[in-house]
Amino acid sequence: MSTGRDVAALAGTSTAVVSYVFNNGPRNVSPETKERVLAAAAQLNYRPNALARALSFGRTATIGLIVPDIANPYFGELAGALEDAAIERGDLLLIGDSRLNTAREARHIAAFVERRVDSVVMVSLLDEPDFSAFQQASIPVVALHPLASDSQVSSVTIDYEAAAEAATSHLTEHGFESIGLLNGPAQSVGADQHRRGFLRAIEASGRKIRHEERNSESSRAAASAVSIPWLESSDRPGAITCATDEQANGVLHAAYRLGLRVPQDLAVIGFDGTEHSGFTVPSLTTVRQPIRAIAARSIEILTGDIAAPVHEFAAHELVVRDSCGCTPSD
Repeated sequence: MSTGRDVAALAGTSTAVVSYVFNNGPRNVSPETKERVLAAAAQLNYRPNALARALSFGRTATIGLIVPDIANPYFGELAGALEDAAIERGDLLLIGDSRLNTAREARHIAAFVERRVDSVVMVSLLDEPDFSAFQQASIPVVALHPLASDSQVSSVTIDYEAAAEAATSHLTEHGFESIGLLNGPAQSVGADQHRRGFLRAIEASGRKIRHEERNSESSRAAASAVSIPWLESSDRPGAITCATDEQANGVLHAAYRLGLRVPQDLAVIGFDGTEHSGFTVPSLTTVRQPIRAIAARSIEILTGDIAAPVHEFAAHELVVRDSCGCTPSD
């Protein structure tokens, strides 16, 4: 493997000049010398050591992303949007998939600290995640879910509570006498906000609506397993609003297994607004998150001169399609 010394010998320069060329400084190099160094590097197939450069400049040009489940289309779309934003800065996105396991999430945190990533975007499994390892290592973090207003970690998210209220209010306006909430696990991120928004909409309806909350992991399989006995019961709800699109897909599957028609026998609303949600059968009414805007703003916060933590809400949108019984709006 060729070294900087080999390039310097072939180009007739010092190793310091080779370093200046590949690191864009700290000293200027004449165009002719730079061209000679680059030609020698190409001839020798020389590649500078990224780790050595990182140690020298105190920056690894890497951004860590921790998500609960990369197989979930929402997190796949989020990763794509973040990678596009990172690439524009010349950075590399490293992805840690927690696989719905809190111990694995903790291992990803430790690994990113060990590898000296420049910053981290995180969607935790926990309602109150532990960011102390990042803080001790002076690694800035942006969480893409609700945090306490006094949190020392920045956050960019939609208003989960208002969004859940909007979805539930849409169902109350349909006149349903019974509405269910399929929420995430009790201590999972956003579960409290979904619950509060759901209950606020029920109360605001001014009607006596029978309502119930059940919980599942965010996968389709888990949501279907919870929904089948729920929908088999004599007091099954007439409509279900879900904490994720993946859970809504699980409800659609359970309804199909039981011979229930959506939306005639059961209305369903999802949450996230992934591209896939428009191609379910029937198409899924859902709360859409502005994924690309959230990703771009996250990278801007992490790479800008923002000293204090910021907590920002992005705009959400209720996308009305077939699964709630309405005529699709998009």
